[in-house]
Amino acid sequence: MRLFPWLILLLLPLMSQAYDTSLSPALYKNLNEIQEQLTEQNYEAVEKRLVKLEEQLKPSFGLALVYQLHGQMWLMQEQAEKGLVYFQKALALEVLAPAQEAGIATTTAQILLSLERPKEAYNVLQPRLTRILELEKEDSNASKSRVKSQASDSKPIQYIQANSFIVVATANQLQKQYKQSIPWLQQGLARTDEPKENWLLMLMVAYYQEKQYADSVSVLDDLIRINPNKEDYWQQQASLYQMLEQTSKALRTLELGYAGGYVQKPDSILQLVQLLINNGIPERAGRILQKHLSDNSIELSDKHWKTLAAAWQQSREHAKAAEALLEASKYMNEGTLIFRAAQLQAQIGEYQQSTDNAKQAIQKGLKDKDESNALMLIASNAYELKDLAESRRYFQRALQYPNTASNAKNWLDYIAALEESYNL
Repeated sequence: MRLFPWLILLLLPLMSQAYDTSLSPALYKNLNEIQEQLTEQNYEAVEKRLVKLEEQLKPSFGLALVYQLHGQMWLMQEQAEKGLVYFQKALALEVLAPAQEAGIATTTAQILLSLERPKEAYNVLQPRLTRILELEKEDSNASKSRVKSQASDSKPIQYIQANSFIVVATANQLQKQYKQSIPWLQQGLARTDEPKENWLLMLMVAYYQEKQYADSVSVLDDLIRINPNKEDYWQQQASLYQMLEQTSKALRTLELGYAGGYVQKPDSILQLVQLLINNGIPERAGRILQKHLSDNSIELSDKHWKTLAAAWQQSREHAKAAEALLEASKYMNEGTLIFRAAQLQAQIGEYQQSTDNAKQAIQKGLKDKDESNALMLIASNAYELKDLAESRRYFQRALQYPNTASNAKNWLDYIAALEESYNL
């Protein structure tokens, strides 16, 4: 994790009269000059002046600022461990105002996180934030008491920036402590009008890990609003709704994403198609899947053609279902799907096409039961086409199979009686 150094403001406004943050004119001038040299990256000169000040100053607010600046110098040179030493020294003096303490403690924790020491980062920051939160409450209440006439308009005092809470939560999550991270994330998000996407993502993950799926869904609403182009958010929310057995909401999520052009990945589209089928909207499912199979944005596989066939069949589009099954059959070494297509074609009166496909299915290979039924289908198609000779021939072949023998014999008797009546 690369650190982006905090910009240190040496002259912070007094947050409370209880904290002595005064500086002598000489030290004030010295620190300003050192900061200018630091901006110019004149590190050698900065180091000499800081060391000299550290030798001269007694433990005080001024010395804490010197330590802070010394730590900043090392961070600017990407020497995090050396910087860490000085930030810890600044904190150890216990002379900082609450806002300054929270800021430096946060920087210290960030350094520890960058060094893959999350437990130490938590131990540095969490106790301080907990204590400073209590100070915020006390000082806010005191402020209201002093100015009762403005109490309704006064804002609570806040010494801690939103980012500090997120750093604690990060330390928790790096230790797989998702439950503990949730209140810290909530507090951080409550302190900003423009929550960062990765903060919300951390909260969503924490809720998910704790099986608080409804809360995860709510956070995904915010993530989608912030970054609708992130397709994973749409898919994750739909999947969570399915886990909550709220399939209509899962469908609504993916339909909105698809309509907006945000849902484009094959997995997401297939999830949408399946949800449409399951929610009784197979015709729309068929149109969407047909479009993406036609433009090759979804793989042309037997599985996907079967799904299309199921959609068309449920929407009573038997001709389209048969076409999809015939496409799917190209990926198989036997004729089951061709036979299913032939059955659908017979249902809509396409007897010759049905016969041709049933014969092809037999030639490609069918199990005995399907083969006998295919023979019966060819025979009945021939009867519909008034080709009694062909019909008789295939019914006779169906006599050889136990599952169709009885029905085939009845048909043959019927055809014989019919032919006899013609001869009379």
